[in-house]
Amino acid sequence: MLIFKLHNNIIPIIIFFYYIFLVLFMSSLEHKIQKLAELILNSKKIVVLTGAGMSTESGIPDFRSPDTGLWNKVDPEKFATINSYVSNPGRNLKFMLEMGLKIFKAKPNKGHKALTKLQRMGKLMGILTQNVDGLHQKAHTQNIIELHGTVNEAKCMRCGRIFPITEMINQVMKGGYSPSCGICFGLLKPNAIFFGEPLESKTLLEADKMIANCDLLIVLGSSLLVYPVAFYPYKAIEKGAKLAIINIQETEMDHHAEVVIHDRIGDILPKIVELVEKSFNN
Repeated sequence: MLIFKLHNNIIPIIIFFYYIFLVLFMSSLEHKIQKLAELILNSKKIVVLTGAGMSTESGIPDFRSPDTGLWNKVDPEKFATINSYVSNPGRNLKFMLEMGLKIFKAKPNKGHKALTKLQRMGKLMGILTQNVDGLHQKAHTQNIIELHGTVNEAKCMRCGRIFPITEMINQVMKGGYSPSCGICFGLLKPNAIFFGEPLESKTLLEADKMIANCDLLIVLGSSLLVYPVAFYPYKAIEKGAKLAIINIQETEMDHHAEVVIHDRIGDILPKIVELVEKSFNN
């Protein structure tokens, strides 16, 4: 009987404290949203760095999330290194075609569209992206540096010529699991950076210049674990820029940021841009 009474008494207490927690959490989140909107309004040269978490809401899996990350399902040593591709392009291309179908069908999500809106307000200088899916371009955002290349192009590994990815897909669909360049007959690969490949020096120089000139760097959906991209927040801060991060999981740079929000980009970024737009138009 006593246990029953205690049980009846404790449920309202749990509900009460849950409600208090919810109110405090929501007020903290709203404060962070407001603070980031103010940072954007007070900044003139904003650069956004996007990672795989930017595109998960478009149906493209990221790489390192627990349970859902791509590298939890396949071995990157077998499917994502340049050596594995050269030694067995057929096996790699089969996997890439499966991923490619998801990417080619994907559409920009609310986060991509919010960035386009921010740029049209004149508040976004440019985007550095680790993503190879081209969704920023589909959202009509401009001045994008694709740090890890793009799967929308194919590149000859011998002569370096660039082709539309359809050139490579057409050969594979006809049974050619070693697609070749129509000029020099070298092996074609998606024009994305594989593990074991260096980033393009020209791309890195352009990215360094953008980082050096920004006064606010906003990181969206990146774990900041892949170098040299993980250095960019440090470089921006060294040059006097402020840092903000929106990412589901914690990053090593969280304690350096003015604002950190652990939530879905598509749920948060449109709210921030809406606040900026209201203040911008007043």
